Amino acid sequence: MHITTLQSAQSYQTYLTQGSQLHLSVGSIVIKEASRSLDACAYVPQIVLTEGSTYTMQRSGWLQICAQKPCEFLIELPEPGMTSLLLQRMKQTALKGLAIVTRRLRLG
Repeated sequence: MHITTLQSAQSYQTYLTQGSQLHLSVGSIVIKEASRSLDACAYVPQIVLTEGSTYTMQRSGWLQICAQKPCEFLIELPEPGMTSLLLQRMKQTALKGLAIVTRRLRLG
């Protein structure tokens, strides 16, 4: 995990997946989620977090974090679900099989 530090009026943009948590240990920030509409003038929700607060992402998307005063925060990603673990295991198995076939073709 990595602690990010921002000075007053600095901003930080990142893409987070659903279930990610932002823990604010020092300072005050405003969180701006990307609009849910294609309209450039769409309402953009803003959430103010104060020292000691935690924010949990309700959906995956882009986020802008704006420091109101010097702050430190930590972003914690969710544990991978069973589906992503299964896909990762299938990919590893397929790559091993491909490596075996390639090796046999070279030797043959």
